[in-house]
Amino acid sequence: MWTLKTKKGFTIVEVLCSITIFSILFMTSLTIALDSLKLKKYNSKTEQYSMFMEELKNNMIYDTSYEDLKGLHGEGKYYVTEDKIGKGNIKETSIKNMFTSSRPLKEPYLVLRIEEGDVLKVNLKLYIKQFNRLRIMECEFYKGKYKR
Repeated sequence: MWTLKTKKGFTIVEVLCSITIFSILFMTSLTIALDSLKLKKYNSKTEQYSMFMEELKNNMIYDTSYEDLKGLHGEGKYYVTEDKIGKGNIKETSIKNMFTSSRPLKEPYLVLRIEEGDVLKVNLKLYIKQFNRLRIMECEFYKGKYKR
């Protein structure tokens, strides 16, 4: 008669398989968590830049005169540098002090374009660099006396 010996407990192969499965699941969850943090940071910066553009546009429409905008264009002040974008509070800084005539070398920076006439066509372009990609946020509005 044959007698079979039964071994109780885990073998080394079973332990290695369980460690491998656990490691794969752990690395997958870690990758998802890191991607989530990157996306949160990206969304936070994008929201900050959008709020800056909206605040600047509203300030130029409602609190800045037609002559002040023409004066910016006449002086060649077309750029807003990174340090003034990061401030976020435009009401404390006048529009004339916010813009400079020298083009910034690194992102983020804002470029102002004005087409003159009875009605000024104002174009704002915010150049930002996120995840090593250059992205442009654009806003356009009109300033002056016009009828719709």
